[in-house]
Amino acid sequence: MQKLLVICGATATGKTAIGVQLAKKFDGELVSADSRQVYKGMDIGTGKDVKELEGVPLWMIDVVKPDEEYSVSHFTRQATAVIDDIQKRNKLPILVGGTGFYIRALLYPFETLHVPPDSTLRKELSHVSVEVLQEMLRLLDTDGFSKMNESDQMNPRRLIRKIEISSRGPLGEHRERRAEENVLSIGLTAPLKELYRRIDVRVEKRMAQGMKAEIQTLKDHGYSWDLPSMHALGYIQWKDAVSDEEAIARWKYDEHAYARRQMTWLHKEKDIVWFDVTNSQFKHSIEKLVGEWYTKK
Repeated sequence: MQKLLVICGATATGKTAIGVQLAKKFDGELVSADSRQVYKGMDIGTGKDVKELEGVPLWMIDVVKPDEEYSVSHFTRQATAVIDDIQKRNKLPILVGGTGFYIRALLYPFETLHVPPDSTLRKELSHVSVEVLQEMLRLLDTDGFSKMNESDQMNPRRLIRKIEISSRGPLGEHRERRAEENVLSIGLTAPLKELYRRIDVRVEKRMAQGMKAEIQTLKDHGYSWDLPSMHALGYIQWKDAVSDEEAIARWKYDEHAYARRQMTWLHKEKDIVWFDVTNSQFKHSIEKLVGEWYTKK
């Protein structure tokens, strides 16, 4: 049976570092499950620390330009092909990332995932208020609307996508895990105070690496603030900031909130084995667990 290792968790918990350690130990290759790292030229703000890979391949980064459309449907198609290729070469694919929706969609495929976008409908709804979009979705799919979290219910893009799917008729979701694979999911966590400290240190590091220059380069290439890619954390905070200090403070605050949302999402997922990264033995414990799982027939 083919095997797939998943390393998930909040931002700044060291997912890539432990992924590299395990890839070197078990002859694996990394597959990014990060919705921000797919964009070319968005390197510092999204944390593409390629030097830390120590020669380990990392797939699913730099997939599209910042002005190209990219969705979870694109991700699952491409990531599935990459994982299949890694497995055919008798190596261990290690899915690493904090975008819980990407991970869930890959492990638990659902029919609505590949409903194509309706450009005409999107254009018609682009200037409709959130309140009207909510009412439209309630009429089309009351149950689907009620299952959305509060943030998504206030997000016009998410609402329009739901309307787009619901207008195609009933498409029941599939929630059976990919049957052809033996999956081990490892989650990295830390107390919030420590998580915030790590995030703040990383933001300062990215500033020192040239974050402002990266944003200016993107702007010089014509990428506007209206693009979904430019709404990524580390970028959008600079749009209306009156000073570097204000942008950095917003960035840290929003990263803290994002980390909390990641943990809320991931803790709802089943079958994740959690490790506290503040425990001095957590790397050894993970390596031991993976070794037992990977060598088991």
